Amino acid sequence: MTQIARSAVFIGFDSLCRRHGLNPHELLRRCELDPLVLRRPDLYVPYARFAQALNLAAAEGPAPSFGLQLSEYHDYLVFGPFGLLLAQADSFAEVLKLTQQYVHLHAQGISLHLQTQGEQLRVEYRLQLQEPVDLRQLRELGLGVTQRTMAGLFAGEWQPRRLLIGHAALGEPQEYARLFPCPVLFEQPCSGFVTDADIFTLRPVEQRSQLKSHLIEQFRHNSQLPTDHVERTRYILQSILSTGEARLEVVASLLGQHPRSLQLALQRQGHSFRSLLDDVRYDEARQQLRLSAQSITDLALHLGYADETAFSRAFKRWSGMAPQQWRKAHFDVTWRARETC
Repeated sequence: MTQIARSAVFIGFDSLCRRHGLNPHELLRRCELDPLVLRRPDLYVPYARFAQALNLAAAEGPAPSFGLQLSEYHDYLVFGPFGLLLAQADSFAEVLKLTQQYVHLHAQGISLHLQTQGEQLRVEYRLQLQEPVDLRQLRELGLGVTQRTMAGLFAGEWQPRRLLIGHAALGEPQEYARLFPCPVLFEQPCSGFVTDADIFTLRPVEQRSQLKSHLIEQFRHNSQLPTDHVERTRYILQSILSTGEARLEVVASLLGQHPRSLQLALQRQGHSFRSLLDDVRYDEARQQLRLSAQSITDLALHLGYADETAFSRAFKRWSGMAPQQWRKAHFDVTWRARETC
């Protein structure tokens, strides 16, 4: 099965291409990708085709380290569902646990592995795709995003000893020195960060203001969304559906409210948390059935259901049709060439 990624991986791609005199739409079409992915962060694309787009941009533009440069446009909030959960983590250990559990919701084929080396710890970044594609640009993007995520969550407390990269340098030494606060060693047996073993004592810095700014920015980009409790709750639910953590307590925490206060606020506007959750699931299900070719089982898991049966039962209650039946009637044919399942 082809590994897929949220189209949020393309955030910054348009700007970086134009900065280097490249046409991002033309590059995407050559990789059989619809330019719509530049405007919609919540679609699904084959991860290998994203890697191909990075490789094309690096080969045809003046930036051989294109993937590394793209990482400067990304931080943990780009991760969508599990990025919001990372911001609520209590420790470095919890950040690693959440990453292992939920990174596949952002992109499949990525994993982190810990190796103890005396008083030091190696956090290996592994990337495995089934398709035969050059992964160097994608690997450097991932390492850059990991660095920015850790720096965003732990600020100055994140001080890796060195960075290991499993291939030769793609860019100039000063580029790596600017992005990574440690020596960078190339052509290593693995890729990842070497840190002190006591890193598990790190506690994330307060992220509430960053989350609030992120939410406000999202609403600002969509003038149709009023910033009231109902729409804020809808947005959070849509963001964390696939983590299986779309619970009142989690949503209230992300909004900086007590669960009971949020319940009362929603009730005053004629809604309940459960009804909003159903609405968001139904909207998301229809969107993915129409624009994505992922399997019904994968869609059920993405929506936070335990299995396909539970999702199919709920969808039939909402629409009067089974998911497969609804898809046949509404599927957007422009996406058939990009089926990923």
